Amino acid sequence: MVSIGRRQVTTGPATGQSAVAAGDVRGRSPAAVWWRTYRHHLRLLRNGAIAWIAALAGIGAGVAATFEDRHGTEEELAALAEMEGIPAFEALVGRYVEPATVEGLTLSRWGMFGILAAVWGMLAATKLLRGAEDSGHYEPLRAGVIGPRALLVSALAALFTTHIIFALAIGLGHTAGGMDAATSWALGGAIALLTAVFATVTALTSQLAASRRRAVGLAGIVIGVALGLRLLAAAGGTPEWVWWTTPFGWIGYLHEIDAARGRVFLSFGLLLAVLLVATLATARRDLHGGLFGADTGTARRARPVGGDVGLAVRLTAGPARTWGLIIGVVALALGLLARDFADAAAAMPTTVVLVETQLGVAGLDTPAGIVALTFSMFAVVLLAVFAAGQVAAIREEEATWRLEHLLARPVGRLRWLLTRVLTAAAAVVGIALAAGVMMWVATGLVDAPVGLLDSLAAALNMVPVALLALGVGVGLLGLVPRLTAPLAYGLVLAAYLLDFVGGLLELPEVVLDLSPFRHLASVPVADMNLGAALVMIAVGVVAATIGVVAFRRRDLQEA
Repeated sequence: MVSIGRRQVTTGPATGQSAVAAGDVRGRSPAAVWWRTYRHHLRLLRNGAIAWIAALAGIGAGVAATFEDRHGTEEELAALAEMEGIPAFEALVGRYVEPATVEGLTLSRWGMFGILAAVWGMLAATKLLRGAEDSGHYEPLRAGVIGPRALLVSALAALFTTHIIFALAIGLGHTAGGMDAATSWALGGAIALLTAVFATVTALTSQLAASRRRAVGLAGIVIGVALGLRLLAAAGGTPEWVWWTTPFGWIGYLHEIDAARGRVFLSFGLLLAVLLVATLATARRDLHGGLFGADTGTARRARPVGGDVGLAVRLTAGPARTWGLIIGVVALALGLLARDFADAAAAMPTTVVLVETQLGVAGLDTPAGIVALTFSMFAVVLLAVFAAGQVAAIREEEATWRLEHLLARPVGRLRWLLTRVLTAAAAVVGIALAAGVMMWVATGLVDAPVGLLDSLAAALNMVPVALLALGVGVGLLGLVPRLTAPLAYGLVLAAYLLDFVGGLLELPEVVLDLSPFRHLASVPVADMNLGAALVMIAVGVVAATIGVVAFRRRDLQEA
């Protein structure tokens, strides 16, 4: 029995998820049913939204709050000012405007964080819409008094509610961090709209495509094209108007010196309105179908899964493809820019020394240094988030009672959990290897070759951190199951923030060393910190063992 609103609804064996069934809403008005459905969607989004909002808003506010500590001298400010207008740097973070000010530097960092916000919008929308439909959770809802368009609107309203909270968190956090209040709130509104745009893009692709995989693929293509346009805009000699062809370019116009905030919000508003109209216009379609064809995914799901291993692989493959694509694109994009970054850095030796001191990444004036920066600063946190997400998915199997149907068959608890965990660990390694190959190919294409073994070593340098996140998450699953998702994501965030701003807060060294990100070496410029890697893996294994033992002994717990 799962509560929706104040009403308890029986979870049917066919759905495995709480829903507003037709019989439950008999005699209730459509408005009351819509409100209950909206609240149900909010609950489904809650844990993920808390993690993403805390991570992105927290890191962004940290950039603003530590600006004076990181760049307190005239030499450091001059080094920042040198980065303005250099194509290689603008390709990475977007349009640089007054980077020697707290507002300019923070806005530039949101050129990177905004990509993650778009990914969050895409993943949240596909889970709430196409994912719920593919798993059969929408049948009871559609069997009631609420129509397909109203159901879609309730999901979009829940998504947009989380985006409003996101805007508030950014505005409050950045203002408290010392950034100009008007710029902070403009940034919060613009990033929330950016997230809403790509959530709505995914809502539209969920109507067009006949499966979750295809919907995510189409939305990913849209994000890729938008990022490609930003890379084109950053290239030398490109007209200024090219920045306005992509929503990722609009964030760069939020600095007060451009006086373009009105145009930014107008652009976001018009784009979002067009997407909403298109999405609502395509909402009246058959379940498990799409405007691009019938549901071919149902036939695939009907085939035998090959036992518990086959099921684990199938459940892990979708998220692994999505996150593998995201991390692979990061590796490919920065690999293609490795030569430009190295050349630009070589021309600014003072800046390189300052950045290396602050980030702890060596050799930034060489392609190998850019490879190290990519994997040890950017891609590693994405891989750790994927690992935490796998634990959250395992917990969801239990919370929605889908696990109960498996355990009623000859599948023991220990076998099921170990299979899921080992499959997730294999996916972590596979994603890292694929990213290493992408980096090797990219650097070769721009005549800045980094050896295949070096690229793979740099990518595998990320794996211990991700396996640690996976193991600790399994421990949480066994000990505090209802807190698994927020704590698993939250610990990754806390560790990254500790490494990012801990030194500036003058925390004791013993506290700073608690962050696993702090112990990553600049591979391939330097050798892997093998001792730290083995310790992280060992801690992850011990935590996972504790979680497995606890899981075997406790009762199954619903959401």
